[in-house]
Amino acid sequence: MTARLSPVDVLRVDPSVSRRTAVVLLHGLCSTPDELLSIAVGLRGAGYSVHALTVDGYSFEPSAPSRHATSWRQWVDAVESCVDGLRAKHDRVMLIGISAGSALALAAAMRCGARIDALVLMSTTLRFDGWAIPRRHKLLPLALYTPLGRFWRYRERAPYGVKNERVRHWIERELRQRKVSRAGAAVIGISHLREHDRLIRHVRGRLNQVTCPRVLAIHAKEDEVASVANLDLLRQGLRGCALQTVVVDNSYHMITIDNDRQQVLRETLEFAAAVSHRVA
Repeated sequence: MTARLSPVDVLRVDPSVSRRTAVVLLHGLCSTPDELLSIAVGLRGAGYSVHALTVDGYSFEPSAPSRHATSWRQWVDAVESCVDGLRAKHDRVMLIGISAGSALALAAAMRCGARIDALVLMSTTLRFDGWAIPRRHKLLPLALYTPLGRFWRYRERAPYGVKNERVRHWIERELRQRKVSRAGAAVIGISHLREHDRLIRHVRGRLNQVTCPRVLAIHAKEDEVASVANLDLLRQGLRGCALQTVVVDNSYHMITIDNDRQQVLRETLEFAAAVSHRVA
């Protein structure tokens, strides 16, 4: 099990050491790096080399005339290319993903093997079983893989993955004005949902292929999209990894912008310090 550092220890991290660790941030489906902005700011402040990745056909593209997904394999290609570039300049590479970004991080870990030293998986969604998921979600494959769904879109709705009412109202305003917020896009098209489903199926069937030595999974007890049972899937599949799990008590799905955001940042910084300093 990874040793835990106190907040004081985090503040004492030697910048000359942390600089040698590169961190790749992977936001959720059809969203932007703003989902992980607080994490990026905290890690940069501690001296890490932080790279908030945007991926064609995965990330939200406000200027694109039409938003069509590329293959999930191309998403993984983009992460692998980023990892390879960073390994040439850094001693260690860590991936941090939230929601769909966690599944993308796991797929990249399968592909990259020893080129990735650590993973932080936030709100991992390998199964949509949260309390706000309607029963009709079971019919989603009909929309994804038959002509019935060619005009179907997923529209974001309250609570927007956020328990904090003030943040929720801010998200509503952002979605009206910009069609995207720090919780993701207002609308997700069928092509993105189909590739995301394929990504999840790929990852769930091959979790035992992840050989990353250190993994931190942070999840909200009240996640309305993906219940904490998703942590059980990780425990069952990542048997070859040193898996550390943290459950936060006062947030929904978007834990980086909700009530527990400071705890999420602290847990991430402690884990990064342990990775970069090789604390056993």
